[in-house]
Amino acid sequence: MDAKIEELKKDLEELGKLQDLAIRQRVKNALGLEKRRWETELSTLLQNQHNSGQPASSGVLSGPKRYVMELTNYAFDQSDAFVKIFVTLDGVQKVPEDGVIVDFTEKSLNLTVKDLNGRDYSLVVKNLLEPIDVTKSYRKIKTDLVAIYMKKAVQGKRWDCLTSTEKKVKDIKENAVSETAEDETEDSKDPSAGIMNIMKKMYESGDSDTKRMIAKAWTEAQEKRDTGFQVPEL
Repeated sequence: MDAKIEELKKDLEELGKLQDLAIRQRVKNALGLEKRRWETELSTLLQNQHNSGQPASSGVLSGPKRYVMELTNYAFDQSDAFVKIFVTLDGVQKVPEDGVIVDFTEKSLNLTVKDLNGRDYSLVVKNLLEPIDVTKSYRKIKTDLVAIYMKKAVQGKRWDCLTSTEKKVKDIKENAVSETAEDETEDSKDPSAGIMNIMKKMYESGDSDTKRMIAKAWTEAQEKRDTGFQVPEL
């Protein structure tokens, strides 16, 4: 059961990323419904595992097992000096100071919240768009919120996106939308046809991680629907 739970967590993470890529509301809604279905399935699996008293996969039971929940939603803001991430987490102010940890590197951060209502939470952001000053970056705990302040290595430099991956996807999407507008036909006016065209271009132009994310999450989320988008084998 542990393996199935871990796979479902990874699927949910990828589906959430794909939901962020979508630009058509109908597509966003469809992905949102699928995501909620998977979240319900994950909750059921976790509850069944808890009820069965199944030990940790290492085979060593050293106390009540806490499940790690991946955090994927956050708000992003910036000033001339800092890039800020705000993570909403109910009751986080009740966690001891040493239970909310942020590990910074020049181009990444890793937030860990320990033992909040019997669960651990994790947020990992890699490939930051620009370098940060690790020594001057910090976090604050507020009511139902973790605020992360990353000091810009180059003060005053505006970040278009949070990560270089998001920047790449944004550029691909803008180029695809522009080309679609220029070459629009009667058939391409269909919203689903438009998003399919954009997804194809993103897939064809993306790196290996982007291709895997699109191929796996899109196929699984839409497996019962006729999408008209066939991705090649990786």
